Amino acid sequence: MMNGDDTNEKKSNDYIWEPNRKSVSKLPTSEHTMDENRREMIRKALDLDIIDVRSYAGYRGDMLVEFTTLEKDTVDSLKKIAEELGLEVTVRQDPLQIYQVYCIALTEDIYGLKE
Repeated sequence: MMNGDDTNEKKSNDYIWEPNRKSVSKLPTSEHTMDENRREMIRKALDLDIIDVRSYAGYRGDMLVEFTTLEKDTVDSLKKIAEELGLEVTVRQDPLQIYQVYCIALTEDIYGLKE
C-alpha cells in the first residue's frame, strides 16, 4: 500500500465482455427493428398493473414480449389486447401466483429448430 496502489481496485477490463460472449448490440433483440404490433402492445400494457416487461427473440426466431403481473384481470386485458393485434398469447403461472404473459409475433422468414 505504500506505493499508492489500491489492491481492491478492479482493472477496467474486468467489466468487458469475455471474447466468447456476444456484445449486447449483437443479441437477437438488437438485430431486428421492433414491429409496430409489439410497440403497440407495450404502449397499451403500460397503462395496466404490470411488474415487468421484456422483449426478445424466442428459440424459433419468433419475437416475444413478456409481461409479468400479479393480477388475473391484467392477464385477461393483456390477452385481449394481444389478440386484437394478431399476436399469439401464452400464459404461465407459478405457485406464488405470478403470471407471465407471452405475446408472440410469429416470424415467417426464420426457420425453427427441428422437432
